[in-house]
Amino acid sequence: MGQEVKDHLRRALSLMLKPLVRLLIAQGVTHAEFSETAKEVYVEIALRHFETEGKVNKSRVAILTGLTRKEVKNVVDRALTSAHKEKIHSRPARVLTGWFSDPAYQGPYGIPLELPYEMKEEGEPSFVALVKNYSGDMAPRQMLNQLMEAGSVFEVDGRYKAVSRIFLHKKLSPSIVDRLGRVGYRFFSTAAKNIDADREGGERTLFDRMVFADDGCTEEIIKQFSDYLSTRGQSFLEELDVWFSTRKDMNKPGAHRKETGVYMLHYVEEQEDLGSLQGLLQERGVGSE
Repeated sequence: MGQEVKDHLRRALSLMLKPLVRLLIAQGVTHAEFSETAKEVYVEIALRHFETEGKVNKSRVAILTGLTRKEVKNVVDRALTSAHKEKIHSRPARVLTGWFSDPAYQGPYGIPLELPYEMKEEGEPSFVALVKNYSGDMAPRQMLNQLMEAGSVFEVDGRYKAVSRIFLHKKLSPSIVDRLGRVGYRFFSTAAKNIDADREGGERTLFDRMVFADDGCTEEIIKQFSDYLSTRGQSFLEELDVWFSTRKDMNKPGAHRKETGVYMLHYVEEQEDLGSLQGLLQERGVGSE
Protein backbone atom coordinates (compact mmCIF):
# COMPACT_ATOMS: atom_id res chain seq x y z
CA MET A 1 0.00 0.00 0.00
CA GLY A 2 1.39 3.41 -0.97
CA GLN A 3 2.13 6.02 1.69
CA GLU A 4 -0.36 8.43 0.10
CA VAL A 5 -3.17 5.89 0.50
CA LYS A 6 -2.14 5.24 4.11
CA ASP A 7 -2.22 8.97 4.83
CA HIS A 8 -5.71 9.26 3.38
CA LEU A 9 -6.86 6.23 5.39
CA ARG A 10 -5.49 7.73 8.60
CA ARG A 11 -7.33 10.99 7.93
CA ALA A 12 -10.52 9.03 7.26
CA LEU A 13 -9.95 7.02 10.45
CA SER A 14 -9.52 10.25 12.41
CA LEU A 15 -12.92 11.49 11.21
CA MET A 16 -14.62 8.17 11.96
CA LEU A 17 -13.18 8.04 15.46
CA LYS A 18 -14.12 11.57 16.57
CA PRO A 19 -17.76 10.92 17.58
CA LEU A 20 -16.84 7.51 18.98
CA VAL A 21 -13.97 8.82 21.13
CA ARG A 22 -16.21 11.60 22.40
CA LEU A 23 -18.65 8.94 23.61
CA LEU A 24 -15.84 6.78 25.03
CA ILE A 25 -14.42 9.66 27.09
CA ALA A 26 -17.90 10.57 28.34
CA GLN A 27 -18.35 6.97 29.53
CA GLY A 28 -14.93 6.68 31.16
CA VAL A 29 -13.30 4.37 28.60
CA THR A 30 -9.58 5.20 28.66
CA HIS A 31 -7.12 5.24 25.78
CA ALA A 32 -5.47 2.16 27.28
CA GLU A 33 -8.77 0.27 27.16
CA PHE A 34 -9.43 1.44 23.60
CA SER A 35 -5.90 0.42 22.60
CA GLU A 36 -6.34 -3.09 23.99
CA THR A 37 -9.64 -3.48 22.13
CA ALA A 38 -8.00 -2.26 18.90
CA LYS A 39 -5.26 -4.88 19.32
CA GLU A 40 -7.85 -7.61 19.73
CA VAL A 41 -9.65 -6.53 16.55
CA TYR A 42 -6.38 -6.36 14.58
CA VAL A 43 -5.49 -9.90 15.63
CA GLU A 44 -8.99 -11.22 14.93
CA ILE A 45 -9.20 -9.67 11.44
CA ALA A 46 -5.67 -10.82 10.57
CA LEU A 47 -6.61 -14.39 11.51
CA ARG A 48 -10.08 -14.31 9.99
CA HIS A 49 -9.22 -12.76 6.62
CA PHE A 50 -5.47 -12.85 6.02
CA GLU A 51 -4.11 -15.90 7.87
CA THR A 52 -6.76 -18.55 7.55
CA GLU A 53 -4.70 -21.74 7.28
CA GLY A 54 -3.73 -24.00 10.20
CA LYS A 55 -2.98 -22.95 13.75
CA VAL A 56 -2.27 -19.43 14.92
CA ASN A 57 1.11 -18.30 13.61
CA LYS A 58 1.94 -15.51 16.06
CA SER A 59 4.95 -14.34 14.07
CA ARG A 60 2.89 -14.06 10.90
CA VAL A 61 0.09 -12.22 12.72
CA ALA A 62 2.66 -9.85 14.23
CA ILE A 63 3.96 -9.02 10.75
CA LEU A 64 0.46 -8.44 9.40
CA THR A 65 -0.69 -6.23 12.28
CA GLY A 66 2.49 -4.42 13.29
CA LEU A 67 2.11 -5.71 16.85
CA THR A 68 4.97 -7.44 18.61
CA ARG A 69 4.83 -11.22 18.93
CA LYS A 70 4.43 -10.77 22.70
CA GLU A 71 1.42 -8.47 22.18
CA VAL A 72 -0.16 -11.01 19.85
CA LYS A 73 0.39 -13.73 22.46
CA ASN A 74 -1.18 -11.57 25.18
CA VAL A 75 -4.25 -10.92 23.01
CA VAL A 76 -4.64 -14.63 22.20
CA ASP A 77 -4.15 -15.64 25.85
CA ARG A 78 -6.79 -13.13 27.02
CA ALA A 79 -9.25 -14.38 24.42
CA LEU A 80 -8.75 -17.95 25.64
CA THR A 81 -9.11 -17.03 29.32
CA SER A 82 -12.78 -16.71 30.16
CA ALA A 83 -11.97 -15.33 33.61
CA HIS A 84 -10.06 -12.39 32.16
CA LYS A 85 -10.98 -9.14 33.89
CA GLU A 86 -10.10 -5.62 32.82
CA LYS A 87 -7.45 -4.19 35.14
CA ILE A 88 -6.99 -0.81 33.51
CA HIS A 89 -8.64 1.83 35.70
CA SER A 90 -9.52 5.37 34.77
CA ARG A 91 -7.73 8.20 36.53
CA PRO A 92 -10.73 9.20 38.69
CA ALA A 93 -11.03 5.57 39.80
CA ARG A 94 -7.35 5.48 40.74
CA VAL A 95 -7.72 8.66 42.80
CA LEU A 96 -10.68 7.20 44.70
CA THR A 97 -8.83 3.93 45.25
CA GLY A 98 -5.92 5.86 46.80
CA TRP A 99 -8.28 7.91 48.94
CA PHE A 100 -9.92 4.78 50.37
CA SER A 101 -6.81 2.59 50.68
CA ASP A 102 -3.76 4.78 51.33
CA PRO A 103 -3.19 5.24 55.12
CA ALA A 104 -1.93 8.78 54.41
CA TYR A 105 -5.47 9.75 53.41
CA GLN A 106 -7.36 7.73 56.03
CA GLY A 107 -8.56 8.53 59.52
CA PRO A 108 -9.58 6.21 62.36
CA TYR A 109 -11.02 2.83 61.30
CA GLY A 110 -9.83 3.40 57.74
CA ILE A 111 -12.42 6.09 56.97
CA PRO A 112 -11.24 8.46 54.19
CA LEU A 113 -10.23 11.87 55.50
CA GLU A 114 -12.12 15.01 54.56
CA LEU A 115 -9.43 16.81 52.58
CA PRO A 116 -8.77 20.50 51.98
CA TYR A 117 -8.21 21.35 48.35
CA GLU A 118 -4.63 22.48 48.98
CA MET A 119 -2.21 21.83 51.85
CA LYS A 120 -2.48 24.50 54.54
CA GLU A 121 0.19 23.15 56.87
CA GLU A 122 3.40 21.30 56.07
CA GLY A 123 2.76 17.59 55.67
CA GLU A 124 -1.03 17.92 55.74
CA PRO A 125 -2.80 15.63 53.26
CA SER A 126 -4.71 17.50 50.56
CA PHE A 127 -6.76 16.77 47.48
CA VAL A 128 -4.08 18.27 45.24
CA ALA A 129 -1.45 15.94 46.74
CA LEU A 130 -3.80 12.96 46.36
CA VAL A 131 -4.30 13.68 42.65
CA LYS A 132 -0.58 14.13 42.13
CA ASN A 133 0.16 10.78 43.78
CA TYR A 134 -2.52 8.78 41.98
CA SER A 135 -3.16 10.58 38.71
CA GLY A 136 0.13 12.09 37.62
CA ASP A 137 -0.30 15.26 35.59
CA MET A 138 -4.11 15.41 35.71
CA ALA A 139 -5.30 18.91 36.72
CA PRO A 140 -6.63 18.67 40.32
CA ARG A 141 -9.52 21.08 39.71
CA GLN A 142 -10.73 19.13 36.68
CA MET A 143 -10.43 15.90 38.64
CA LEU A 144 -12.44 17.35 41.51
CA ASN A 145 -15.17 18.54 39.15
CA GLN A 146 -15.45 15.06 37.59
CA LEU A 147 -15.66 13.34 40.97
CA MET A 148 -18.29 15.77 42.23
CA GLU A 149 -20.36 15.52 39.04
CA ALA A 150 -20.33 11.73 39.41
CA GLY A 151 -21.51 12.01 43.03
CA SER A 152 -18.37 10.31 44.40
CA VAL A 153 -17.21 13.40 46.32
CA PHE A 154 -19.08 16.17 48.19
CA GLU A 155 -17.96 19.48 49.66
CA VAL A 156 -18.45 19.83 53.42
CA ASP A 157 -17.52 23.14 55.11
CA GLY A 158 -14.75 23.90 52.65
CA ARG A 159 -13.35 20.36 52.66
CA TYR A 160 -14.00 17.46 50.33
CA LYS A 161 -15.46 14.15 51.45
CA ALA A 162 -15.29 10.90 49.47
CA VAL A 163 -18.57 9.01 49.80
CA SER A 164 -18.01 6.29 47.21
CA ARG A 165 -14.89 4.47 46.11
CA ILE A 166 -16.54 3.72 42.77
CA PHE A 167 -16.42 6.27 39.95
CA LEU A 168 -19.42 5.86 37.67
CA HIS A 169 -20.19 7.85 34.55
CA LYS A 170 -23.78 8.22 33.45
CA LYS A 171 -24.69 4.73 32.36
CA LEU A 172 -25.85 3.70 28.93
CA SER A 173 -28.09 0.67 28.65
CA PRO A 174 -26.47 -2.49 27.20
CA SER A 175 -29.02 -2.50 24.37
CA ILE A 176 -28.07 1.05 23.31
CA VAL A 177 -24.37 0.21 23.35
CA ASP A 178 -24.99 -3.00 21.39
CA ARG A 179 -26.98 -1.04 18.81
CA LEU A 180 -24.10 1.43 18.43
CA GLY A 181 -21.72 -1.41 17.61
CA ARG A 182 -24.07 -3.03 15.11
CA VAL A 183 -24.92 0.24 13.35
CA GLY A 184 -21.24 1.17 13.07
CA TYR A 185 -20.27 -2.29 11.82
CA ARG A 186 -23.01 -2.38 9.19
CA PHE A 187 -22.26 1.09 7.88
CA PHE A 188 -18.50 0.64 7.67
CA SER A 189 -18.72 -2.89 6.26
CA THR A 190 -20.84 -1.61 3.36
CA ALA A 191 -18.53 1.34 2.74
CA ALA A 192 -15.43 -0.88 2.87
CA LYS A 193 -16.91 -3.50 0.50
CA ASN A 194 -17.80 -0.81 -2.03
CA ILE A 195 -14.33 0.73 -1.77
CA ASP A 196 -12.83 -2.70 -2.44
CA ALA A 197 -15.10 -3.07 -5.49
CA ASP A 198 -13.96 0.33 -6.83
CA ARG A 199 -10.32 -0.56 -6.24
CA GLU A 200 -10.62 -3.86 -8.07
CA GLY A 201 -12.59 -2.36 -10.94
CA GLY A 202 -15.72 -4.34 -10.08
CA GLU A 203 -19.34 -3.31 -9.71
CA ARG A 204 -20.72 -2.09 -6.40
CA THR A 205 -23.20 -4.65 -5.12
CA LEU A 206 -24.52 -2.79 -2.06
CA PHE A 207 -26.61 0.38 -2.16
CA ASP A 208 -24.58 3.35 -0.94
CA ARG A 209 -26.07 6.77 -1.71
CA MET A 210 -26.29 10.13 0.00
CA VAL A 211 -28.13 13.42 -0.36
CA PHE A 212 -27.24 16.63 1.45
CA ALA A 213 -27.87 20.37 1.46
CA ASP A 214 -25.21 22.04 -0.69
CA ASP A 215 -24.80 25.13 1.49
CA GLY A 216 -25.94 23.83 4.86
CA CYS A 217 -29.13 24.74 6.72
CA THR A 218 -30.22 26.87 9.64
CA GLU A 219 -31.55 25.23 12.81
CA GLU A 220 -35.11 26.05 11.71
CA ILE A 221 -34.74 24.27 8.35
CA ILE A 222 -32.96 21.30 10.01
CA LYS A 223 -35.97 20.95 12.34
CA GLN A 224 -38.34 21.03 9.35
CA PHE A 225 -36.24 18.43 7.54
CA SER A 226 -36.18 16.21 10.63
CA ASP A 227 -39.99 16.31 10.80
CA TYR A 228 -40.26 15.61 7.06
CA LEU A 229 -37.81 12.70 7.25
CA SER A 230 -39.57 11.18 10.26
CA THR A 231 -42.73 10.86 8.19
CA ARG A 232 -41.41 9.99 4.73
CA GLY A 233 -38.50 7.92 5.99
CA GLN A 234 -40.70 5.86 8.29
CA SER A 235 -43.11 5.26 5.42
CA PHE A 236 -40.31 4.00 3.19
CA LEU A 237 -38.93 1.69 5.89
CA GLU A 238 -42.39 0.21 6.47
CA GLU A 239 -42.60 -0.38 2.72
CA LEU A 240 -39.33 -2.32 2.86
CA ASP A 241 -40.57 -4.31 5.85
CA VAL A 242 -43.58 -5.42 3.81
CA TRP A 243 -41.25 -6.34 0.93
CA PHE A 244 -39.25 -8.66 3.22
CA SER A 245 -42.41 -10.16 4.74
CA THR A 246 -43.88 -11.09 1.36
CA ARG A 247 -40.72 -12.99 0.42
CA LYS A 248 -40.19 -15.06 3.57
CA ASP A 249 -41.41 -18.25 1.92
CA MET A 250 -39.07 -17.75 -1.04
CA ASN A 251 -36.01 -18.54 1.09
CA LYS A 252 -34.89 -22.08 0.31
CA PRO A 253 -35.00 -24.30 3.43
CA GLY A 254 -31.52 -25.24 4.66
CA ALA A 255 -29.74 -22.72 2.43
CA HIS A 256 -27.12 -20.43 4.01
CA ARG A 257 -28.57 -17.09 5.09
CA LYS A 258 -27.04 -13.67 5.74
CA GLU A 259 -28.45 -10.76 7.70
CA THR A 260 -29.43 -7.85 5.47
CA GLY A 261 -31.40 -4.62 5.68
CA VAL A 262 -31.28 -0.85 5.29
CA TYR A 263 -30.26 1.68 7.90
CA MET A 264 -31.45 5.27 7.47
CA LEU A 265 -30.06 8.14 9.52
CA HIS A 266 -30.22 11.91 9.59
CA TYR A 267 -26.85 13.52 10.28
CA VAL A 268 -26.06 17.05 11.43
CA GLU A 269 -22.43 18.12 11.64
CA GLU A 270 -20.50 21.19 12.75
CA GLN A 271 -17.61 22.19 10.51
CA GLU A 272 -15.38 22.80 13.53
CA ASP A 273 -15.79 19.14 14.53
CA LEU A 274 -14.17 18.13 11.24
CA GLY A 275 -10.99 20.12 11.91
CA SER A 276 -7.62 18.69 12.87
CA LEU A 277 -5.75 18.65 16.19
CA GLN A 278 -3.12 20.88 14.59
CA GLY A 279 -5.77 23.44 13.64
CA LEU A 280 -7.27 23.35 17.14
CA LEU A 281 -3.88 23.95 18.76
CA GLN A 282 -3.12 26.84 16.41
CA GLU A 283 -6.55 28.32 17.09
CA ARG A 284 -5.79 28.29 20.83
CA GLY A 285 -2.35 29.81 20.33
CA VAL A 286 -0.39 26.73 21.35
CA GLY A 287 3.08 26.64 19.77
CA SER A 288 5.62 23.81 19.65
CA GLU A 289 8.12 23.76 22.51
